[in-house]
Amino acid sequence: MPLRSPGRTLVRLAPLSAAAALALGACAGAPASSTPVPAASDNRTDFRTLGDFTAVVVDGPLNLVLGAGTVPSVDVEAASNLLPLVQTTVSGTELDVSVAPPGFTSDKPVTVRITSPKVGSVSLKGGATGTVEAMGTSFAVSVSGGSTLRGIGTVTQLTVTVLGSSVAELGDLSADTGKIAAAGGAKATLRVSKQLTGTVDGGSIVTLAVAPEAKSVSVTGGAQLVGP
Repeated sequence: MPLRSPGRTLVRLAPLSAAAALALGACAGAPASSTPVPAASDNRTDFRTLGDFTAVVVDGPLNLVLGAGTVPSVDVEAASNLLPLVQTTVSGTELDVSVAPPGFTSDKPVTVRITSPKVGSVSLKGGATGTVEAMGTSFAVSVSGGSTLRGIGTVTQLTVTVLGSSVAELGDLSADTGKIAAAGGAKATLRVSKQLTGTVDGGSIVTLAVAPEAKSVSVTGGAQLVGP
């Protein structure tokens, strides 16, 4: 018979199952896997229900397709096991789209499709790609971190920031007035008909699809402003 201390009861604990031990390790702060998740062979679409937004920020190796529409909608197309890694959250008036750790690998693009009647600002970074239909009287785009953006549509005022070997292909996006800030070897094509202002620096190249009636653009650091 086992000895017992006064006022105490001896309790024998059953061994933890493998699943329970794994869960306990996770709760105790065990490091998560740092290996990117390989895409499964299937392809599915996940429709997200979100609040209203007027700005979109995409960070990571995602493909954005943004179009004008009367009803806001967001859906993600990817392999089923990658869908939980694509995060879509609205903070204030901004929709943030990003990739949760540990990331993923996929031979097919992971596409985020958005329709909205009132998006006025789009930012791509972290190697994102995107096609955007500009809407409203004014539109702002920011492209950085090796990202690529193609824009279409017609606006009155266009503001463009393109940095760090990124590309802004906006020759099919017509604007009356425009402001450009390009640096770090970036490339951009613009279609601004009336007035263009801004700076082009650090070996960047900005190509004009049409000649604006007036322009005041500072070009420095081996950069180029090319066009009619």
